[in-house]
Amino acid sequence: MDERHRSDSRNVLSRGDSDTDDIDLSPLHESGATQTFEGSSRGSGGSGPMHVESEADVILIAHPESQRLGSRFRLSPGTTLEIGRSAAVGISLPEVMSISRKHARLRYMGPVVTVEDLGSTNGTYVNGQPIHGRTVLRSGDRFQTAAVHFKFLHEADVESAYHLAIYELVAKDGLTEIFNKRKFDEELQRELPRAQRHQRPLSLIIFDLDEFKTINDTYGHLCGDFILKQVASIARELVRPEQMLARVGGDEFVILAPETTAEGAEVMASKLRDKVANFDHRYGDIKIAVSCSFGVAELRKEMTAAHELYQAADDALLLSKRSGRNRVAVQTV
Repeated sequence: MDERHRSDSRNVLSRGDSDTDDIDLSPLHESGATQTFEGSSRGSGGSGPMHVESEADVILIAHPESQRLGSRFRLSPGTTLEIGRSAAVGISLPEVMSISRKHARLRYMGPVVTVEDLGSTNGTYVNGQPIHGRTVLRSGDRFQTAAVHFKFLHEADVESAYHLAIYELVAKDGLTEIFNKRKFDEELQRELPRAQRHQRPLSLIIFDLDEFKTINDTYGHLCGDFILKQVASIARELVRPEQMLARVGGDEFVILAPETTAEGAEVMASKLRDKVANFDHRYGDIKIAVSCSFGVAELRKEMTAAHELYQAADDALLLSKRSGRNRVAVQTV
């Protein structure tokens, strides 16, 4: 997702107005830890229990340590839900040091849900854009509190939307929105026997960011996340529909390329290398030099298992690193 200069046309309410490695879904969590607004009528008659028109869901889709992915938090009409490191908030994330003690607040008033930043250190973002004041959330929006990403669901059939979100979470990386390692492994296991059976070419490109740890150590992990999303977005523009782009590790990506020889994959990797290196990577007012190293391998007749193709591309990536980085290396027989 290119987050540089996209305008945000959503409605923003002033503070004076009246009231997103393998995913383990076993700890799936549902929470109703919300606070009711004082004075809320919670019903058409003002005295009886409120008839819930449509509850909203908040799904945790990206975490710096891949914890609690798929956790579900429910927001009912007339309630608030706060996010932060404090144990007193509805979504408490004490393990994420980049989040403030009370970072952001969701409000469900009338027909809309809004999110507001509570003066946090690292800000709150909706669909990649920093927010100021109360910002209306629409169903399907992604919002970010420091390094933790959520997906907001507010539909007539919220259960259907929730299960679709979980399906996407199983197949896609919550940070970059491209496919994850689990989905890549499935596709590689499917494509390899097809290529062998029909004697068709199949190539794999592995690439990672050069000196990515230095970027994190110098500018912080939020900047690192921003760069990862930029690189994924640049790569997505080059990948053809029959090919697959996935994030398989912290800063490691792969492109699975059916019907592509090593020569064709090398050309593609070189184009991507140039695009990443020449892109104007800016985090706020800071311009950051970013480059990637690439390893390319093609399926050979003697290869009988998926891990052999992966190892060949990984060996080529290591050669690229040892040759000076910001390079493309191809396997040698």
